[in-house]
Amino acid sequence: MPIFVPETVSEKGKDDAKRHREKHREAIKKNLPAIIADEAIITGKKGKIVRIPVKRLDIPYFKPAKKGKGMGIGQGPGKAGDIIGRKPGGAGPGQGQAGSEPGEDYIEAEFEIEELIELMVEDLGLPRLEEKEIKQFLVNLGYKIHGHAHVGPWVLLDRRATSREGIKRFWALLRQLERDTGKDELVCFDALRIAKGIMAEALAILSDPQFQPSAAEIKPFPIFASLDDLRFHKIKPDVHEQSRAVIFAMMDVSGSMGTMKKYLARSMLFWLVAILRKIYKEVEIRFIIHHTTARIVDEESFFKTTESGGTYCYTAYEIANQLIDTEYPTNQWNVYVWHFSDGEDFDPKQTVSEVRKLFAKNINMFGYGEVKPAPEYNINIWSEGSDLWRVFKDAFDVRDTTDNGLKMLSGKKEPIFGVVIAEREHILPALKQFLAKDRWVDEGMGK
Repeated sequence: MPIFVPETVSEKGKDDAKRHREKHREAIKKNLPAIIADEAIITGKKGKIVRIPVKRLDIPYFKPAKKGKGMGIGQGPGKAGDIIGRKPGGAGPGQGQAGSEPGEDYIEAEFEIEELIELMVEDLGLPRLEEKEIKQFLVNLGYKIHGHAHVGPWVLLDRRATSREGIKRFWALLRQLERDTGKDELVCFDALRIAKGIMAEALAILSDPQFQPSAAEIKPFPIFASLDDLRFHKIKPDVHEQSRAVIFAMMDVSGSMGTMKKYLARSMLFWLVAILRKIYKEVEIRFIIHHTTARIVDEESFFKTTESGGTYCYTAYEIANQLIDTEYPTNQWNVYVWHFSDGEDFDPKQTVSEVRKLFAKNINMFGYGEVKPAPEYNINIWSEGSDLWRVFKDAFDVRDTTDNGLKMLSGKKEPIFGVVIAEREHILPALKQFLAKDRWVDEGMGK
């Protein structure tokens, strides 16, 4: 009869824990728009733990009744449909009013930001960049053996390969002796052995009528006629191709950029940078802030700086152009230039001029995000747009579209993409549009 081995308690526990974690991941994916807009995440440091409220998953268990109490299996009196194991509560985690209706238990699940980014990459369907889609650079890892050569230093002599060449010569000479003398293979071998591989001496031995072969079997040995029989290891530099990109993250911090505008801009740039770090093996980020002048800052300062003043956007683009010329040539780097502003600019024509210089350098993408929180922005009446949006539309050949409340423009010839972000709910769809795979392929731009 068959024997069934029951699943151990520990294995069941592993399955339950795995299912529990998958439920948490599903809850996060379902609420991504709200989660990624949490300001505590945007201003957090790398490796920070994110606490997300999710429904509690109770694992049922059975407890035997005390002797003499109860009958059969159960937890006391009741009827079908009764709710057990739940206390009355509000409508959700920390919200709602007291009442008599049953509530749901919530717990705070802990996730690292890295895991949250991985979920975003999966949910948005973002590209896992392939080698053929991106530029490469070579990392020198030392040297490796690659084939053989007839000459080289003795330290690189390949004894095994050299011996094989000697054995080949042995068999060639043995066959030649057989053809020249008509003698048996074993007799020719014995003569070649005694002559130590010297063909003339072997022929002399075989021509001697007094020669009595004594070899019982053929035992091949290497014979070397010249230095050409030697084989040396051939080495070459051991290099590894890696993809790399540079992102110029630029943000307007002028007086017109209020709290909500700066928050939306920081949110977009935070996630764009985090996701690019995930899909590129090596990525450098250069953070640039500007008002009437621009300057390079570190990452922490970029996401926390609060300034005021007028707005000259071209100053940020000037710095990006200079850095490409001196440190990040586009024949070696994938270059992304991303700028977030409310669109106010004292010299938009000069800004367009600097953008044209970026296109002339063959950058991968110029992304412009315009932050226009309500009530300043209304998609039904905002037809012409701000200074920069309008100037970009006039200066470049672009399509102006609206998708589910998200206003966008995309270049037909130049790698330009723009989006208007008016509220928190725009962040997730805007990220997907910014990082859409093969955005420029359909237009024949070769990106």
